[in-house]
Amino acid sequence: MPSEPLPVPVPEDPAEHRLHPLSIGFMLGGQIRRAILPLIFGAASASFLGGVGMRTVIFVGFVPFAIASVVRYLTFRYRYEATELVIRSGLLFRRERHVPYARIQNLDAVQGVLHRLFGVVEVKLQTGGGDEPEATMSVLPLPALESLRSRILEGKGEVATGEPDPSPVEVAVDPQAADDAGIVAGAEARTLLHLPTRELILHGLIQNRGMLLIAAAFGLAWETGLAERLTEQAGEDDSVVPGLIEGLAADVTGAGAVAAVGAAIALIVALLVLARLLSMAWALVRLHDYRIVRSGEDLRATFGGLTRVAATIPLRRIQTLTIHEGPLHRWAGRVAVGVETAGGERAGEADPHRHRLAPILRRARLWTFVGEVIPELGTGEDLRWEPVSPGAFRRVVKEAGFVATLAALPFYFLVGAWGVAIHAAFLAWATLYARRYVDHLGWALKDDMVWFRSGWLWRRTTIARFSKIQVVALRATPFDRRREMARLRVDTAGAGAAWHKVEIPYLPASTARELRTFVAAEAARTEFRW
Repeated sequence: MPSEPLPVPVPEDPAEHRLHPLSIGFMLGGQIRRAILPLIFGAASASFLGGVGMRTVIFVGFVPFAIASVVRYLTFRYRYEATELVIRSGLLFRRERHVPYARIQNLDAVQGVLHRLFGVVEVKLQTGGGDEPEATMSVLPLPALESLRSRILEGKGEVATGEPDPSPVEVAVDPQAADDAGIVAGAEARTLLHLPTRELILHGLIQNRGMLLIAAAFGLAWETGLAERLTEQAGEDDSVVPGLIEGLAADVTGAGAVAAVGAAIALIVALLVLARLLSMAWALVRLHDYRIVRSGEDLRATFGGLTRVAATIPLRRIQTLTIHEGPLHRWAGRVAVGVETAGGERAGEADPHRHRLAPILRRARLWTFVGEVIPELGTGEDLRWEPVSPGAFRRVVKEAGFVATLAALPFYFLVGAWGVAIHAAFLAWATLYARRYVDHLGWALKDDMVWFRSGWLWRRTTIARFSKIQVVALRATPFDRRREMARLRVDTAGAGAAWHKVEIPYLPASTARELRTFVAAEAARTEFRW
């Protein structure tokens, strides 16, 4: 078992502390935000079927949320013991948690606009022992946050008892205040990454989150009835919609076909441009003043314009590191770097700031930055990538061809004989995709780590250290066994929420068995470290 630093006793504080009184409002607001659509739907149904007013139903629905928020505020208490944080909550079903300071891995703080306005913050404590935060404190005043963090650091032995914390305002909402507090200054804290406005705009252009924003806006308009009202207004004149449809049909089938196609293309281009612009605006607001600072053995991420996020990522908790590279990344000479940490995450629900450590990074700085995250890691430039089985192309092209055929079937009914040409084009693309995908599949062993890469247009390379590996599994489907292939999967403590797992498909069966034996032996030989 790895040796852990002995907890340093801190002065006991027997007095119990409460959350900030504004916790009632913030908890109520969060519950309403999650339940607003079901409430509106239920109120509309009750109004239509039972004649009950929508306002009455919504008001009655809010009452339980308000009572729950008040009860949580009145029953939530915490106090500082010599080696642990004690948290009590609950009215009918009471719960008391004892969280040792030495076990607390992450202390994250989130501040939205209202949080900053009232000088409060939402805090999450994670120990790595489960899929959810050990405790969520919503909300605390800023001085209480500083006191909490100072006691945790003292209890973990990172700050000597009685000495001042070298960076007491880790989660300062103002970047300038953070600089003044010493986060990015001094020998023990240095900035690894700071994204200026130009890089954020480029990140927004590459990510293209604008389509999600447009879809969300359309969904909101649909749910609120705005889209329906606009449609009804357009249909009040019986000649508007039929005339529009007839005009489009005449243009497509008549002499105006070229103009109609040109107008459709212009509309699509305008929509794509709007989506990119919205994506760049989203990146500027969401990731404003993005910084990664290394302080001792922790990485501290701070970012956000409207909602300010501050997170601590212990280096020893990082399980895997993934390098993301899409077509636009390669065009701009950029990459993105993500990490998976142990505990505190559910698959599909993990915090995005804990995944994308570097949302955008110049490729020339890649290995220097990655070397700060995994010091024992060299560069990947001289890797000897091992290919998968020669029969992998046949497997992939059959699967891709089947999908291409299904996608082409509707065109036979829509355009008749032209469906043959479309089908042929889809099959050609499937063949090209299969060949390029298999060519980019590969694995390697270097520096006591296993490397895995996949993807053609959107490429991913994941690195897992032997010291973080928990399970090495070999799997083979009936199709694999028929072709004498197997799939090797390497699991770490953070693999459940991983976007790109170390799961190598289409290996020759003999190679897969040898690789499993070697990796399992190396993982058992090294000292396991969380």
